[in-house]
Amino acid sequence: MTIRAATQNDINAIGRIAETAGLFPAEYLPEMIASGLGDGPDLWHVSETDGMVNGFAFARPEEMADNVWNLLALAVEETARGGTTATQLVTAIETAAQARMIVIETTQLPEQAAARAF
Repeated sequence: MTIRAATQNDINAIGRIAETAGLFPAEYLPEMIASGLGDGPDLWHVSETDGMVNGFAFARPEEMADNVWNLLALAVEETARGGTTATQLVTAIETAAQARMIVIETTQLPEQAAARAF
């Protein structure tokens, strides 16, 4: 498995994974990812196995705090769950951000039970 910064070529795979995970519709992705592909501050990383993207993480700097980042999305295809893919994605974001703190928010909704367990 490889973890790397996302590219324009990854948009379709990220969109598919986001929709399957119930995070957001794929049609939102081009606007969301734009500042992570250019000179913007956002971080988008993907995991891939055998050349196929199977997970992603998205983080953005907190505007009102010094060197604090928000992990806004983390999703891994079902076939890649239970291993180290999500952990490696978070580690890659931590390394790239060099943040003082990374905030990960979840809710008490039943559909976020896996996120809370992670």
